[in-house]
Amino acid sequence: MSHSEGRPDEGDIYYLDPKEVLAQYSVEWVALRQSYAEVKQKLREVQQRLNEIDVQLARGEIGEQEHMRLYREYWTQSTQFVQVKREIEQRLSEIQRKIRRANRRLQEQEAEQQRRQRIEQEKKNAMVEWMSLRQGFDLVMARRREINEEMDRIEVQHRTGQISDEEYRRARVRQIGQLAELRTLETDIKRRLAELLETIRK
Repeated sequence: MSHSEGRPDEGDIYYLDPKEVLAQYSVEWVALRQSYAEVKQKLREVQQRLNEIDVQLARGEIGEQEHMRLYREYWTQSTQFVQVKREIEQRLSEIQRKIRRANRRLQEQEAEQQRRQRIEQEKKNAMVEWMSLRQGFDLVMARRREINEEMDRIEVQHRTGQISDEEYRRARVRQIGQLAELRTLETDIKRRLAELLETIRK
């Protein structure tokens, strides 16, 4: 990860929260858009006035010299307005780029925050399930001990002749089946516990 990625360095004096950037430039954007509209309107008015003096000249309402004087005057205004318009357009484009960068940065931060929240929630859920399964695993181990103790008792009873060979065989088959089921359950629980532990340690 590069220095420009991840969380911003709190010691970076040039860092600005994307929300602050958006707020700052949004105000200027609105003001510039208003100025842009005003300049365009003035350009239209100047163009209209240039057309009018051309018509006045054609009608003989003003002379050639007056026409030239007025034309230079409005043309100068038009040139100034065009220059202002270009400067506003340049600044608007610059702000637009900065706002888009700030928006991307904000989206990245929000996505990172959501990712962290999701991971934390997954860890909490995993911890709850892990504790529950751990209790289940303890119960499985306790049941295994019970079966082993029962097998020991049956073995003693068989040796001392307290139960028949048939009873002994039936008990052994039942106990072996129970242990096989417990072994499968134990394996599944261990696997799931390992998965949950990996999630918790992220």
